Amino acid sequence: MNPSPSFRLAARLLWPACIGLCASVGLPAAHAASHSTKAPAAVAATVTPPAPVVAQADPLPSYAMKAGRMICGDRLRMDVRIEGKDDHAIDLTWKGRHYLLLRKPTTTGAYHFDDQKAGLVMIQIPAKSMLFDKKDMMRLADDCNPITATKLVAAQ
Repeated sequence: MNPSPSFRLAARLLWPACIGLCASVGLPAAHAASHSTKAPAAVAATVTPPAPVVAQADPLPSYAMKAGRMICGDRLRMDVRIEGKDDHAIDLTWKGRHYLLLRKPTTTGAYHFDDQKAGLVMIQIPAKSMLFDKKDMMRLADDCNPITATKLVAAQ
């Protein structure tokens, strides 16, 4: 049985697309090319490699880091002191102990500080700061704000 001329024309036009499809799903180009009239070198030239994944930069927070003595919603206190000239590390005093927390990049623009050894994480957003214990997966302090800001809000 001999295929019709229109079928042969369609098959000849569709083979390059089939070869590209086979290459994109991981089939060997030689397998696809064995059914094609193109040479394997020409097939490899038509396949476009996937675009490399570009890591997004850490968006800088649009607000200033809050520091100083803080009082939290449950009346717990913590002290936050920015280490150095930038905000890439803080000294956190929690329950009488000092911890050095280093800033981690985020995709949200919030401040995220982490102490791997102690398992403490502090997240700061414009409205509040929160302190977490990574080891026990629990929130230690919530709704923490500098005492001066808390007094100003209470006075209004």
